[in-house]
Amino acid sequence: MTFAGLRARLRPRSIAGQIVLLIVAAIAVAHVVATLAFVILREPWRPDDRPGVMVGRAATVARLLDASEPGSRDALIAASARSLPTLEIAPWDGQDGRAEPDHAVIRRLRDGFGRALAITDLGSETRRGDPVLRLGIRTPAGASFQVVVPDDPLTPPRQGAIIFTFVFLGLTLALLSLWATRALTAPLARLEAAAEAFGTRDDHAAVPQAGPREVLAVSRALDRMRARVRRLIDDRTQMLAAISHDLRTPITRLRLRAEFIEDEHARAATLRDLDQMNGLVEAALSFVRDGQARDTGSHTLVDLASVVQTVCDGFADIGARAAVERSRHVLVRGRADDLQRAITNLIDNAVKYGGEARVLMETTPRGVRVEVRDSGPGIAEAEREAMLQPFVRGDRARNLNDATGFGLGLSIVQAIVEAHAGRLVLENRPEGGLAASIELPLAARQPPEHEPEPLRAPETLGRAA
Repeated sequence: MTFAGLRARLRPRSIAGQIVLLIVAAIAVAHVVATLAFVILREPWRPDDRPGVMVGRAATVARLLDASEPGSRDALIAASARSLPTLEIAPWDGQDGRAEPDHAVIRRLRDGFGRALAITDLGSETRRGDPVLRLGIRTPAGASFQVVVPDDPLTPPRQGAIIFTFVFLGLTLALLSLWATRALTAPLARLEAAAEAFGTRDDHAAVPQAGPREVLAVSRALDRMRARVRRLIDDRTQMLAAISHDLRTPITRLRLRAEFIEDEHARAATLRDLDQMNGLVEAALSFVRDGQARDTGSHTLVDLASVVQTVCDGFADIGARAAVERSRHVLVRGRADDLQRAITNLIDNAVKYGGEARVLMETTPRGVRVEVRDSGPGIAEAEREAMLQPFVRGDRARNLNDATGFGLGLSIVQAIVEAHAGRLVLENRPEGGLAASIELPLAARQPPEHEPEPLRAPETLGRAA
């Protein structure tokens, strides 16, 4: 068995088990690192080299001499000198000294003795490169001796090794936790990407095939759900396309028969109903065609400003009030026919419900925005989401005979825009009217222009009217 296979078998299958393993591993690594740092970085302990230890021993000798009989003090001094050679303990007659200095060693020595202690400075020297103090000590019981102690401020020992150990330990645990957390959450991130891409033009993200047991269960459920949804969409599309296509033949036959109706009023009403049925069929077929995701390989570079201008010119030629007020030459990647169809639907809605259409183009952080403004009643905020659904019309209070559309225009626009990695935004303008915006990503980064370049003269709107 390979190492990877063994690791996969030993690793817990559930998220809870992997979290527990992560915590235990982090604690174990922390103990190992702390132990190694203590063993490697610690300094060897030599009591004779510690100023605090030497001062404490001098205070102990002073207590012994103070408590002993006067006749035995010389023997105790000699014995202490042999057992503590670094202190250089010797008898002292109490002469040839200066005033008691104010020094940390003196204070430590008096604190170690515990009572009043007369200390005299006998001079400073240098031993093995380190300064030392020779002190004369007289106890309250009359015992006196001299001792050599380090001339040291008795500051706390350096904490560099301890600080380094804890910093190294913290970094090690942070890196270990980051690595383990990323390994634990990577399947979740892949699952999120697959779920987010579902239904878009980039619906190719694979669900994770390895990871905790819970993630694998959700991945399999998502895969099954994607298959069911695709099957339902395909069935709906095929059914709608078949019905719409098959209705063309009977509508054509009915139109021919209607021509032989003698009653002028009945013939006009019948032909009007047939035209409406034919329009509904054409709209349904268009929705089926434009609402499907296209192959991104068929996308080409499109000059969006030219597409917008072409659509506005077409409306102006039939007398509609449609004009481009501000434009920018930018390139997007997509299908020119689909983009033209989407912009045509928006301008047609603006002209139909608002009386006019004013088109503005501007660059945004996301790419480029094409905004179509009108002066109509707008759309209530509560109904905006519903207006993007198929067969939902803004004039739902009217019957089909009086309706001017079938509720597929905005649905087709949204399908086309989403197929081009963009989005459709509907907003009511404060001064009145609706602003329908299409936001699309640029094909490549282009330097921003200082001033927008209008493609049409200002009098276009008046000519279109």
